[in-house]
Amino acid sequence: MGLAAIGAGRPHRRPRYDRRRRRVPGDRGPVADPFWGAATSVRVRFVASRPAHGPVLIPFRGCGRPASSVSFGDWIDRDGKIILLEKTVRTAPYGFLGVLYGVYLDQLGFSPIAVGVVLTLTVLTSALYTFVISFVADSIGRRRTLVFFALTDAAAGALLFVSTDWWAPVLAGIVGNMTVGAGEVGPFLSLEQSMLPKTTPSNRRTLAFSVYNLVGYGASSVGALLAGLPQYIGFRPLFLAYLVSGLLGALIFSRLSGLVEADGGRARRVALSPPARPIVFKLSALFAVDAFGGGFIGQSILSYYFHLRFGLDLSALGAIFAASQIVTALSFLLAERIARRIGLLRTMVFSHVPSNIFLLSVAFAPTVLIAVLLLLSRQSLSQMDVPTRQSYVMAIVGESDRTAAAGLTNTTRTVTSSISPSLAGYALANTWIGTPLVAAGTLKLVYDAAMYRSFRRVRPPEESATGGP
Repeated sequence: MGLAAIGAGRPHRRPRYDRRRRRVPGDRGPVADPFWGAATSVRVRFVASRPAHGPVLIPFRGCGRPASSVSFGDWIDRDGKIILLEKTVRTAPYGFLGVLYGVYLDQLGFSPIAVGVVLTLTVLTSALYTFVISFVADSIGRRRTLVFFALTDAAAGALLFVSTDWWAPVLAGIVGNMTVGAGEVGPFLSLEQSMLPKTTPSNRRTLAFSVYNLVGYGASSVGALLAGLPQYIGFRPLFLAYLVSGLLGALIFSRLSGLVEADGGRARRVALSPPARPIVFKLSALFAVDAFGGGFIGQSILSYYFHLRFGLDLSALGAIFAASQIVTALSFLLAERIARRIGLLRTMVFSHVPSNIFLLSVAFAPTVLIAVLLLLSRQSLSQMDVPTRQSYVMAIVGESDRTAAAGLTNTTRTVTSSISPSLAGYALANTWIGTPLVAAGTLKLVYDAAMYRSFRRVRPPEESATGGP
């Protein structure tokens, strides 16, 4: 008997709500979450052709979420909106920190090598946090973990705000989860990456990750525009803004519902399942190569490179990297459309190869104008693999493995990328100044070839079900 026939031959009446079972009779979907105390994701729809038969219960396709939580749109629910809001608040300060942090350290008297070491230490501690939360976040609670790390960001901002001694930025990099590259790394990314698929249907997962990265890079571009302000108002007001964003982030994360948490059985398990292990380990190894190359051209390093080679000040650097962030943000929506046509893996690889060719060209650009145009061309393609990669990883592992898979793959990316800034700083000081860019472009091209060769036959469920792309 079809859904449209439910209620046929019965008197017109409203569906009863059984509080003991927390479900509407006839609903076979997941029960409601006690945190909300609401009915499960069932919508009541009247069928025009059968008015006498009363309401028809139509299960909502939004991943078993409460109907009340999707009133703003059926592609992402309330928790997803909260994640996107906090992403915006968090990444705006990361935008100006990524541009000015290397220059700030230089003004404090740090040598190029010391700048590289501090940036390496910052990324390495973020990797340690990511690794730890991969195994404990589901047990202690994803929401609690996110609130805690938002408060550590506030603590890092406080350190930078209250002291101009050399140890303050070093300690802030250890305590906080400061992002000094073009893209975000750290525990926030891994936890949100594992939660986001629960807030949207599977056929909108890539769109969710595209919008997630879009708002992040959009906010970061606004932050990058503010990087020139220290020339007029000093550094402290921006560090205060970083502190405030951490406090706001903790407040926003506290509004997440219990639906973002792992199920009880999944929370107790801290290891990957046997089928997921070879996939995650191979992905981690490949992502390590990509991230090692990317560490040579983190936003702080690139900003420092343009400062050393072309003598650009913070205002010019802020404008350049704000433009690059905007171009990158717009590319995310295009990535989702391309992925629907050619598949996630092909989008990852086919956009990455030309972007790395542009990157190699930046190192040989004779003028600052050509270098900036090549950089913007590179940015229009280089990050298309980010939402598609995140969606791909979450699709090819089971839901119970998502937190561990996101944490382990992001940890290997963060650890390997933490090594490169020190090497880049040494290269900037002692070798040809374009060496970091050439090293990054070459390593990333190697990754592209290996990734496509290793996973070209591994398809997400939605691509396998439709027989393509």
